[in-house]
Formats: sequence, structure tokens, C-alpha cells
Amino acid sequence: MTAGARIGRSRPPGDGGPAAAGLPTNDDAPMPLAEGRPGLARFAFAAVAFVYVGCLFVQVFLVGLDIFANADASIHREFAYVYGWLTPLLVLLAGFAQAPKPTRQLTIVLVVLFAIQIVLPSLKDAVPVLAALHPVNALAIFGVAMLIAGQAIDLLRPLPTEPTAKA
Repeated sequence: MTAGARIGRSRPPGDGGPAAAGLPTNDDAPMPLAEGRPGLARFAFAAVAFVYVGCLFVQVFLVGLDIFANADASIHREFAYVYGWLTPLLVLLAGFAQAPKPTRQLTIVLVVLFAIQIVLPSLKDAVPVLAALHPVNALAIFGVAMLIAGQAIDLLRPLPTEPTAKA
């Protein structure tokens, strides 16, 4: 597929969309907001994305406490339930923030990875090799969360305003 074919997709004429005006559409681009400024949903999306990444750092610290300071392992598990509700919230905020389709898809991938993460430790006795993927999946969660946070920052950048046409 060529870049022009991907970017130049158009809707059927007559649907009132950009194609009706002869303009190409791009599902990967964020929808512009009034006056080229980011909205509250975009700020919330970015804030929650960075809080989520911060929670992942805390999770790794809690594992370190368990391993090196003999802390209670349940703290690590319970903290996951504390911040876990942020995962589906990111999906909702990505939609409200009118994030590009790839960013919205990454939030769904994050939900799936988080769900897998919760199940993996329970496989310790039945399939220990799969349970051992828990830290590997954590790395995937961290990588996807960092991508989402970076893309959320991009949504905060002001969009260029179009110059007004002079008659």
C-alpha cells in the first residue's frame, strides 16, 4: 500500500465528510479542536497516561522490596488492583481526546496485556512456564504505556491554525 493510498482514503461522496468537499481523510491524524488548542480530555488523557507509567515504576519498586527487603508480596498484587482501573480509563479518555486510531488501538492492547498480567501468576502451579512470562509481559505493558504517554503528549501540542482568507 502506498502512502498516498493510506492517507488519501476518502469517504463516499454525499456523507458530509471531507471527501464530500473533495478533501482526503486520514484516520491516523487527530481530529482538530477549536482554536488549535488541546481540550480538557487531551490533558486528562496525558495526565492519566503519565500517572499509569508512574504506577508501573512503583510496581517494579514493590517487587524489589519483596525480593531484597523481604516485604510482603501481597503489596505488589494489591497495588496492581489499585491502579488497574486506569487501564480501561485510558481507552475511554483516548476516545474523548479524539486520539488517532493507532493510539486508541494501543490503549486496547494495554487492556489486553494487563488482563493477561493478572492471570499469569495464577498459572504458577498448573503451567509454571507460562507464569514465568509475568515479568516479560510487564515489560510489554511498560513499553506500550510509554508509547501511549508519548502520543498523549503529541496531542497536547497546539495545532497550526489556518490563515484566514482575505477577500
